Amino acid sequence: MPLPKDFDLNKRPLFESSAEWAAFWTSLSPWFKKQGYALYLPGSQLKELDISDGLTSPTCETPHNLQQFPYAITDPTDVPHTIFNRSSAEVNVPPFLATYNTGRVFAAQDTLGRHVYIKIVRAKSQEHEVVKLLRVQSSTPGVLPILDVIDYESDYAFVVMPRWGDIPGPSDLFRTVGEACDFVIDSLRGLRTLHQLRIVHRDIKINNMVLNHLFYIPARSKGYAKPFIEMRDSVNHQIQFAIIDFDFSMIVPPGTFQLPSDLAWMREYSAMDVAQGELFYDPFAYDVGVLGVAFCEMLQHLTPYMPTLAPLLDGMVTHDLKKRFTARQAHDFAVRHLRDLLSTEDLSLRIDNVPYKTVPWNMYNRWEGLPSHGLQWIDYRLSPLPAWKQVLRRVCENKKGMAQVQAMRKSLRVIGIPVS
Repeated sequence: MPLPKDFDLNKRPLFESSAEWAAFWTSLSPWFKKQGYALYLPGSQLKELDISDGLTSPTCETPHNLQQFPYAITDPTDVPHTIFNRSSAEVNVPPFLATYNTGRVFAAQDTLGRHVYIKIVRAKSQEHEVVKLLRVQSSTPGVLPILDVIDYESDYAFVVMPRWGDIPGPSDLFRTVGEACDFVIDSLRGLRTLHQLRIVHRDIKINNMVLNHLFYIPARSKGYAKPFIEMRDSVNHQIQFAIIDFDFSMIVPPGTFQLPSDLAWMREYSAMDVAQGELFYDPFAYDVGVLGVAFCEMLQHLTPYMPTLAPLLDGMVTHDLKKRFTARQAHDFAVRHLRDLLSTEDLSLRIDNVPYKTVPWNMYNRWEGLPSHGLQWIDYRLSPLPAWKQVLRRVCENKKGMAQVQAMRKSLRVIGIPVS
């Protein structure tokens, strides 16, 4: 079945409503069935529940014994859950509902009943090249495996991935110090994997990470208010995290170490590498910086309980790029030292009630309150921002100032003075 002539994958949002999204995907159900995948049913087809097409339901039973890596683990003892439907009535829902997203992804099951996500991408795009490269790897530690890439017509392809569980907001993600350590190590492992393949992600954030457990109800479901920490209490296996979503990712050619600064577009966790009007930037260092800023926003208030987290974070976000950790160095440091100085009792310490301090990452003192033995890492401490960088950042806060600084940098390059 050909896609609509006005279909534009670059449109955001891709569909005006969840009903339009569901209609688009279900129109492709016969084609996907021939490929060995049964798409979930949109909520409007579950008449007795009165739920919207923003929720979709599996079409067949879940074979729990087959839901093993690379697939998310499911719990056969999980009991039915309820949500509030469109009529504000509390209803029992089928297990493993999926939720509406950007529109580019839809849930399905393979011929064995295992849960997958299918994403549409543009053929020959950077994202297409990235997922094809990941697909042929024997393993991708810390990165969600790509199960298949299926060409569709000449302009599109469908990427098949195991469906892992959504991660909620960071405020209720961790119960203990040990769980926070696991998240940091897994995330860095994933970034290391990507960078070893010369893939820069360019959109690192918590919404682009998943975990290897499929809950009865997605953690982000509307109308379902059970805290994620309570959901996690029922999990009896090791939670693993993985990086997903390669919308903005690209493969950097060997020998290339800088890209035009307009590609450092990330705003949510900006590492400030191009805040001084730079013309070019190191995309690998920027990925590390962005993930470091994300870690800071989530975890920096926990450094008194995780002493080596302070040098790790400062080493990832330092403005001195010569001193910034690479993904490999950050992962090695985390594996070797993050649990250092911590006893089994320390790792089991509950942190879900530790007060969160709303101080920006670049103003927060992550070394405050560290035990004396944690100060052995003081050489990693973030140095003050030089005055010249402070001035340039202020000038570049508006478009006019940014344009003037970049024009000056271009002029200096023309006369042979090396500037970034």
